[in-house]
Amino acid sequence: MNNNKQPVRLLTHETSRNEAERWVKLFRNSGLPARVQHLETLDELEEALNTGLWDLLLTVEETPMLNAGQVLSSIRRLKLDIPVIVSVHDNNPDMIKHWLEKGAGDAIHHSHEEHILHAILREKSSQERRQQLQKLQKELNDLKQRCQLLMDNTSQAIAYVHEGMHIDTNPSYIKLFGYEDPDDLAGMPLIDMIASQDQPLFKNLIKHFKPGDEQPAVECQLINSEDQTFPATVLLSDAVFDDEPCIQVIVKASAPTSATTTVVHQEDDSILIPRRHFTLVLNSEQEPETLAYLRLDNYDSIRENTGIDGSIAVQETMSRLLYEHLPESTATHYGDEVYLINVHEKNITDLKPLRKALEKELISTEQQTLFTTASIGLAESGQECDGQNLLERARLACHLAASSGGNKLEFFSQSAIDNQKACNGDTVAIIRQALENDSFRLLFQPVISVAGDGPGYYEVLLRLLDQKGREVPAGEFINAAEDSDLMPFIDRWVIRQSVKLLSRKLRNGEDTRLMIHISQASLDDEEFTERLSRLLEAADVPGHMIILQMAERLVHQHLNQVKTFAERLQPVGCQFAMTQFSGESRSMRIMEHLDLVFVKLDYLFTEKLDRNDDAHLRKATKSLKSLNKIIIMPGVENAQTLTSIWQLGVDYMQGHYLQPPLESMTYDFSS
Repeated sequence: MNNNKQPVRLLTHETSRNEAERWVKLFRNSGLPARVQHLETLDELEEALNTGLWDLLLTVEETPMLNAGQVLSSIRRLKLDIPVIVSVHDNNPDMIKHWLEKGAGDAIHHSHEEHILHAILREKSSQERRQQLQKLQKELNDLKQRCQLLMDNTSQAIAYVHEGMHIDTNPSYIKLFGYEDPDDLAGMPLIDMIASQDQPLFKNLIKHFKPGDEQPAVECQLINSEDQTFPATVLLSDAVFDDEPCIQVIVKASAPTSATTTVVHQEDDSILIPRRHFTLVLNSEQEPETLAYLRLDNYDSIRENTGIDGSIAVQETMSRLLYEHLPESTATHYGDEVYLINVHEKNITDLKPLRKALEKELISTEQQTLFTTASIGLAESGQECDGQNLLERARLACHLAASSGGNKLEFFSQSAIDNQKACNGDTVAIIRQALENDSFRLLFQPVISVAGDGPGYYEVLLRLLDQKGREVPAGEFINAAEDSDLMPFIDRWVIRQSVKLLSRKLRNGEDTRLMIHISQASLDDEEFTERLSRLLEAADVPGHMIILQMAERLVHQHLNQVKTFAERLQPVGCQFAMTQFSGESRSMRIMEHLDLVFVKLDYLFTEKLDRNDDAHLRKATKSLKSLNKIIIMPGVENAQTLTSIWQLGVDYMQGHYLQPPLESMTYDFSS
């Protein structure tokens, strides 16, 4: 699988959360990141569909509170492009046909994991192609509208000809030939508008015209509506009109005629320079001290309601005001409603009067008086900020100003940008804010001795809340943090906060140990153990009170790094543990090469134990005991599991049946 793929945003409806974790593990083992959210009820499904962006949904046929039919119905009702794959327990062709007819992308037996994985990737690829096609179609439609707008308002005389007949003309073309209505030219042969002496030449050009041919401009005599001839230059080129190949005709009169349009002269009282020149400055060593990104707030509305006249009037007003208020600065008209300004430090204060002047300006067209305002974003250049980064920062600051009501000026602030993105549900921004504001939450789940002796252990669990106080699924924010290189900072935050809390417990005389997850990022951090050593020394916490743990999958993938890391950890005194242990032969061989004290079994062992399928589990625990490993059984969710554990040689147990995660380390291990 391609590790560079974007994470698959997957909704799952399974018989249990542990079954949902099976897909997370399968994706990761295939080298494909996944962000998975498990659903149990129709309400959870509706909320997820209404509040999140999802690539696919994987569902079993039915659970007590939700079934695949409801899933497909909800997606169809909300008109969402989310492929659904149904995991079936019977390979009955009629049932598979039933789900396909209901709208599922596929229906596959639940045990065929690789088949399901490839079906998910196939459906995601098809979805991406559909979305790309929709995007391109929208861009094409927008481009057609812009081209039509340009054609309608350009001073160039342009027509489109198919099989020698006019099929479309612009106002300048109609005026040039002295007509009043485009219908006057519809269906008229082009050859009829060419003087007789030049007709043979044009007949030959049109007859032998081929798409892609470069045709030289032709000087000739044309005939207007009053049968008067006038000299002109005609250029033919290939074009497409209404999806049909045709010829574009551009006519430039060589001398004024009675029907020609008036040329309007406009003084250049502006500081604007061509966009290309401004971009060169932006990307050069002489980049702006401060870049202002100015965006007209209601430009789209003005263009929609008043057409080109209103758009041009607003742009001309903006250019004039820039000249009046910032005569020493340079600027460019970057896009329809966007202006970029190279602002000197001494001129930054002039932006506020500029904004106020635009707010008060009465912009007149032939039809009405217009009003507009501007949002302005400012970004300062620096050593670590090149021209493109400077532009992006200014744009983000402008977006911040516009989204908070418009008609404002905002300086770029990463924290402010993160806050806005977090409010909009951006997981990476929520993580950044949590790191900056220490707003992650730690929970502590007791890891209890089966024999009832020994110190008290807690596993440290990390939780993240969004701006609305809702919990972000752990798989989602961990994947987002990995994709954005934030995991090293999260690891440090968790360890720092955990050690601080553990220090308080130890001062109260409590024998408490913490099991803390670390990511691959910490393996690559050569300063990790040195930083941890200093932290433990400052907090007066012995190293053996901390157990760092890592998933078996990561240990397999980075065995040499894990070995080096474990060696660096020994002088600090911390112990190392492996979680999600599968009991496979490869995992057992790894045990011989790693100095592991604790091994936490995979949740699948607990599920098999509930189904009285414990042969593999007994073999695994026997092998681990022969290597003197301390074994932890997670996922104890009922009394039946608890009863079975006593006979397996497991040392510690953990689960919601024993004790759900706590907000503080208050569990009574003596009870």
